[in-house]
Amino acid sequence: MSRIFFMEHDDKTRTFAETCIAKIRQKGFTLVELLIAMTLGLLILLAIGSIYIGSRATFRMQDDNARLQETGRYALEVLGRSIRQAGFWNMPTSAVAKATGFGGTTIAGVDGAAGAADTITVQYDGLAGDRDCEGNVLAANAVVQDDYRLSGNDLQCDGNVDGTVDHQTLVSDIEDVQILYGIHTSGGSDQSVQQYVAAPADWGQVYSVRVCVQARSANSVNNAPQRYLNCGGALGTAAGAAAFTTAGANDLRLRRVFVATYSLRNRVTNVP
Repeated sequence: MSRIFFMEHDDKTRTFAETCIAKIRQKGFTLVELLIAMTLGLLILLAIGSIYIGSRATFRMQDDNARLQETGRYALEVLGRSIRQAGFWNMPTSAVAKATGFGGTTIAGVDGAAGAADTITVQYDGLAGDRDCEGNVLAANAVVQDDYRLSGNDLQCDGNVDGTVDHQTLVSDIEDVQILYGIHTSGGSDQSVQQYVAAPADWGQVYSVRVCVQARSANSVNNAPQRYLNCGGALGTAAGAAAFTTAGANDLRLRRVFVATYSLRNRVTNVP
């Protein structure tokens, strides 16, 4: 009996020793080690967050810049399509019919006062099935008139096919539209442009149109207000400091001007 008791006592003794060793091995980190680990973890999270924020800002900048270019180019395409049609006249298909030319007002416009946006109106002969700038379908041959204006930051147009004045927005995020008209004043038949003016005295002398649109990004993506070339600088009507401008202190949008020149091909190829 005493031997059995000794064996049990020995087993218990060994078990107690092993337990003490296990507790020593599992005592964990000290407070200093824990603070160091937390600091390193926070630094890693800070680096990852900075990289993410920087990548996100770069993506937004590139995305808004791409949309800005699309906006400006599309606005010029819309205006240019109508300007190229200005003065188109329906040539009779009959071999013995007499062609008399276009009977409407080919082109006209209003120069915006005190830096306001310009407006422009073009007319051309429409054929049955054609559409005006609003998309209204022409039921019969008639003179189509498209009136373009800037309302707020929207480029709008009103077509005369539906018989109502209801300007429809074609392009948004357009801040300015400035137009110059190329005129020929010395007579003759060469019809070359001699100078560009904001408001010609005789619209019959206009042979080309130079359009500038100022577009802006949809979102605020700059770190500071952008200083950019305005339409006055792009068209040469403003010089020095007046050719540039800076957005308001709270405006961090991107801005850019787009310029294109369109020839009145229906007037250049026919003596007005």
